[in-house]
Amino acid sequence: MGLETLANKVILITGASTGIGGYTAKFLSKFKPKVAIVARSTEKLKEVQKQCEEAGAGKGNVLPITADMAKQEDLSKVIDETVKAFGQIDTLVNNAAAFAINDIETTKPETFNRIIAVNLRAPFFLSQLAMPHLKKTKGSIVNISSVAAHRAVVDVAAYCISKAALEHFTRVLALEIASAGVRANAIVVGGTMTDTQSESLQLLGNEVMYELSDLKKIQPLGGTCSMEDVAKVIGFLSSDLSCAMTGTSIPVDRGSLVVPPAQPEAVSEQLSAMKNMGDFNPVATQLRLEQIGSMAKGAKPRAP
Repeated sequence: MGLETLANKVILITGASTGIGGYTAKFLSKFKPKVAIVARSTEKLKEVQKQCEEAGAGKGNVLPITADMAKQEDLSKVIDETVKAFGQIDTLVNNAAAFAINDIETTKPETFNRIIAVNLRAPFFLSQLAMPHLKKTKGSIVNISSVAAHRAVVDVAAYCISKAALEHFTRVLALEIASAGVRANAIVVGGTMTDTQSESLQLLGNEVMYELSDLKKIQPLGGTCSMEDVAKVIGFLSSDLSCAMTGTSIPVDRGSLVVPPAQPEAVSEQLSAMKNMGDFNPVATQLRLEQIGSMAKGAKPRAP
């Protein structure tokens, strides 16, 4: 028994137009589930839909839903359209995330509110709205968290708070729904190279970049996680293979959480002044922010 048990199950993935969400939708499609993909960009969703169909899901088995996870009315729309199209929900993957680099003194209320809305409020109410359907299928909820939930990271307080709260929500949720046969687990994602990134990420305006070339000293397994690394665990938690698991937070971080958080010499080797700006991806920057803000003495990140 493997991920073949996903066949004909209905998997709903938020934040699915790019990055981990989009890759997961395509990766799981080879096992022939029905997939609802959610994001704000209709154009990008159409691209992912085509790729999912070609990967094995087939025509009519991939539903793109344009929605903003910060809007309550869109959360209801996501659940309603998924059930209308496929008749059920087996797995809810709360992957969509909002991110910003600001210290506490300069964080604006609207920035804080959006991060909390997308990263915490949306998973809470999507889980609530999906619950009647998940009870019927004895389904699974997968919340995508971050190593930032376990580290004090300067200049990303709202993001850290949202992910720490998401993991505790996962544990409380697991207790509340266990009697109905529904499971809830979280994945703690470390540094991940996505398809929208270049070889470096802008962290300090146009002045300082963090290179993704050598993480061996701060990630025991070295390098960065791949999107497939994360997608496989999402598949596992969506399948019958994980039927005895609930309320857990599973790190997919190449061991970064077992490394002591104060190793400035390891981080200083990773910093260099670069002129070219890299594409910015929130999920992939968490460990970098931790390393620069918490470990590199005198190299505190600042908002651009």
